[in-house]
Amino acid sequence: MTKVIRDAHAGVHHVWVGATGNEPYFIDELDRMMWVRGLVQTADKHGLTCLAFCQMTTHMHLLVNAPEGALSSAMKQLNFDYSRRFNVRHDRLGQFVRRRYGNRRVERAADLLGVFAYVVLNPVKAGMCPRGEDWRWSSLASTLGLTNDFPFVDASLVLAEVGGSAARLQTFLGARWRDHLSKAATSDCLTTRRAPWGRA
Repeated sequence: MTKVIRDAHAGVHHVWVGATGNEPYFIDELDRMMWVRGLVQTADKHGLTCLAFCQMTTHMHLLVNAPEGALSSAMKQLNFDYSRRFNVRHDRLGQFVRRRYGNRRVERAADLLGVFAYVVLNPVKAGMCPRGEDWRWSSLASTLGLTNDFPFVDASLVLAEVGGSAARLQTFLGARWRDHLSKAATSDCLTTRRAPWGRA
């Protein structure tokens, strides 16, 4: 099997990890808090800055600023520690993580807001909440100053792209979601119009 060469250069990375098959990555709130504690410990040990995170059900997303070469060892630690504790808690054996992790480095500042929006709007797109800041297991509400649940998160690089204003970031995310809905509605409309010539 071909070994995946992952980008480990310094910079901001979008990282994602999922469970094997369709298994849940988080079963309950204790799992979610256990993972957050592991993230804090890992970030501290490897010098990562967490810009954002979002826990879904079968996977999670991270936006981190990592020093040169640190991401691989950091994710190895986070995945190993969480998988081991998850298996013990739930009396489970065998491989838990689908693969080590996926990542993409954000190479342009202009792309940072778009990647951030993708991460924190995941639960909205999945129908889990009406707004990103309503999802308990995302760092967005803390970034917007609505809670202080995750004080280790430092989204200053993201906020700098909107002039340092949490209100502007919230406005941007709302506009981004409305744009997504508009495009989705247009796509549905086109699909409906084509139905007589395709599948109903």
